[in-house]
Amino acid sequence: MSTSMRKHSRNALALVALLAFSPQASSVGPSPDNYIARARLFLGRLYPGLNGLLRPVIIDGSRLRDPNSVDPDTMNLFTVELCDLEPKPAQSPAACWCSDPVLTALFTFDWQTDNKELIDLTVLGPAVDGRNDKFSKEADKHPEWSDAQITAALNQAGAKYGPDHKAEFLRAFPREDLRPFVGGELEVVSADFHARAGGAVGADPTWVVRAKWHSPDGREADCTLMFEPFDGNLHLIRRMPVVPKAGGESSNGMKPRVP
Repeated sequence: MSTSMRKHSRNALALVALLAFSPQASSVGPSPDNYIARARLFLGRLYPGLNGLLRPVIIDGSRLRDPNSVDPDTMNLFTVELCDLEPKPAQSPAACWCSDPVLTALFTFDWQTDNKELIDLTVLGPAVDGRNDKFSKEADKHPEWSDAQITAALNQAGAKYGPDHKAEFLRAFPREDLRPFVGGELEVVSADFHARAGGAVGADPTWVVRAKWHSPDGREADCTLMFEPFDGNLHLIRRMPVVPKAGGESSNGMKPRVP
């Protein structure tokens, strides 16, 4: 086995050990650059209904670091899959990987700032959007339905946060749960319900929240978040380039270098 392959295997094993999944959050938070531990806390806090028996698998990672750093293990971008690897009755023993994860989460943290904020997140899978996917497939059998008819069917299917329940959705917005991970305050600017994605024919009920991100040191950025309407599960976070605070910090929060 080559040196690079041994290093990759060692890193993968270390990551899985660090991410031993548990919905219980630690009383002492990990350091900002302990991205894997922070991802573990994030999943436990934002999706508390996840089964503690689910096993994490790191399927991808990119090491982005300060050019002057000599640490080869800094990882700020990676994908986590949570898989049900427990053998079922009449099934063979559990494998070390699964082809049908119950949750897939792509994390990107800002490696250039002191707080290493979570700046990009996509979460998919039946544990998060199973009910919404099932509803969308049923609604797609009725292409003649208007948005109002989709909304009525959505309420009948038991969605907690249809467009008629905007106030409840905004009260449930996970501002405090997100704060330790995004490294600042999220000020909701608007929240719009979309029965269809981007004007598409197929149903894809989604809440789109536009927010303003405020860091403790005065930086700001526009931010987009998306949620499914049945349980209000978070699907996506996208933070736009940062507006520098007074004093001349660059858009990524780092002070510009003086030639």
